[in-house]
Amino acid sequence: MKTPCAQLIFGLVVVSSITGCSDAGGSRGATTALLPCTTNQALPQAVVDSLVPSVSQVEARQRLADQYGDGFRVQGSDAEIGYVRRLADELTALGVTDVRIEPYTFPSFTENGTSLSVVQGPSPGPVRVAGFVPNSGTTGPAGVEAPAVYLGAIGDVNGVAALTAALSAQDPGDVLLALQRVLDGLASPSVPSVIAGANVAGQIVVYDVPKIGIPLSVLYATALNINNSSGTMNPGQTIIYVVGQLALTGYINAALHAAGAVGALGIIDWPVPASDGTYNPFGPTLSPASIPALFLDRDTGAAVKQQISDAGATPPRLRLTLDATRKPETTSYNVSGLVPGSCPGEILVSSHSDGPNSLEDDGPAAILSIADYFLQAPAEQRLRPLRIVFTGGHMETDNGGSPGIQAYMKAHAGELSKTLTAIEIEHVGAREWVELSPGMMGLSGLSEVQVIFSEAGPAQQQELVTYSKGFDRSFALAPGPVSIFGEGRQWFTTASVPLIQFLTGPLYLLNGPMPQVSDEFTDYALERRQIAAFVQMIVNLNTHAPADLRPGVD
Repeated sequence: MKTPCAQLIFGLVVVSSITGCSDAGGSRGATTALLPCTTNQALPQAVVDSLVPSVSQVEARQRLADQYGDGFRVQGSDAEIGYVRRLADELTALGVTDVRIEPYTFPSFTENGTSLSVVQGPSPGPVRVAGFVPNSGTTGPAGVEAPAVYLGAIGDVNGVAALTAALSAQDPGDVLLALQRVLDGLASPSVPSVIAGANVAGQIVVYDVPKIGIPLSVLYATALNINNSSGTMNPGQTIIYVVGQLALTGYINAALHAAGAVGALGIIDWPVPASDGTYNPFGPTLSPASIPALFLDRDTGAAVKQQISDAGATPPRLRLTLDATRKPETTSYNVSGLVPGSCPGEILVSSHSDGPNSLEDDGPAAILSIADYFLQAPAEQRLRPLRIVFTGGHMETDNGGSPGIQAYMKAHAGELSKTLTAIEIEHVGAREWVELSPGMMGLSGLSEVQVIFSEAGPAQQQELVTYSKGFDRSFALAPGPVSIFGEGRQWFTTASVPLIQFLTGPLYLLNGPMPQVSDEFTDYALERRQIAAFVQMIVNLNTHAPADLRPGVD
């Protein structure tokens, strides 16, 4: 790491003119400048493109995740812990200082094996399983055998209207809980009323997972800037279709458990490629009010429903196996480090280390490149220290939020009380993957819709607009309904750190292992441009006095 040619003297950054002092661009010559730490500065410098890691470096850093569990890094697993330690090694190799690996604990649910078969019915035999519902019940290795019933009315629930109402409630604490409250209150039909009115006791319930996403109309309503230069977006479209699986499977399972069902099969309305490896453990981690549940793809689900229909008065009997191990306490680790700066007041740049594929999450890979840049950048661009934080357990949201961030906030409350801004980066470089024709998945040729939003003041909001202006199919959003999404919200809601959150929601986000994510679905040139834009954002934020970024901090 090169030593910054600057000193902090009486609140001013003194950039030295000593011969031989250099930055990554080579010798800077005999220049002297006084850059104030506590008042607004002149306009920021532009990013030095030659210092931004190359496309091949960006790709190599993302592919590191695939070396651990083929990218399937379930929180607390050997794969995730191996990846966490690799991230710490990468930070150290770059020259990041104060690299820490800090343990935290959380309750875990580890799948040991799944299967499904028709034991008795029109077409006995094995049935293809797309995935399992994490944190649901466990059958043990023997499985559970019971008659099957199809509860079609669950799929009739107007989930899009419910999600829109939940977002409009603007409850930043828990969008899933807000959505469930709306669903509880729907007059016709509500999920509880549908289940309570059916006789499901002692049966395996087959249902269609409501296909819900976020209407773009919600984003248009709170946008500070919309970049639709390609003309490919409109308010009637829907994005982030994984919300249905995220928000409703645990909720539906709890209601089925209360009604006496012994198992559940949720049919995802996508073909095999988009359904296989579905993994979405958001929500309660060890809820006793649940039942073992599996996911089926669209065509397999249709075949099971047909068997139920063909069986008539004698329903087919299924054997459902979800063998899993529950542990009340599992250990994983957060990683953090410091890119030194010459002024007081840190900017925190963070992401999560766990996920089912390399894009969920490639935030750490992008942040390695951001750290790489600032460790070589001109001294005047390295005013504020960058605190790099990689947290885990982001898919477990009991007790007020993800256990990794919760543990970090508890251990570093003093640091966070003076942190000027947190920037959470998730799911960069995403290409849009859609159902091009019935049953045929493929790349659309477009990037995934990008969303960047803040819970912060005018200085940070201006950076959202600047970012969005540089990228087609992007929204810069004011604080509002969508602010409840993203791992970074806890920096704001719990630690009161002003937040900038970036994310996308591609259809493959929660599928894994999925080698196509690294091989086909990630646009590494786009990812490099995004990294450069985040670097520029940090350089721009450095021009503001601390009180402009976080009132009350000087």
